[in-house]
Amino acid sequence: MNETRPLVDPLGVYSVKRTCAELGVSYKTLRKYRVCGHITPVNPQNTRRLKYSGQSILDCWLKLRTL
Repeated sequence: MNETRPLVDPLGVYSVKRTCAELGVSYKTLRKYRVCGHITPVNPQNTRRLKYSGQSILDCWLKLRTL
């Protein structure tokens, strides 16, 4: 996990690849965060191409930083 705050637009929508890059985690770790409820996709019904909002990326980073 990156120590620096992700540089994302809170109103933007990001792919799984970009979300992983911003958080500094692998795809498997991002999936673990999603299952645990730390981050939620904006389109949960489309499991093949999940997208995440910039705000949810920032919220996830803040949650995991304080753990």
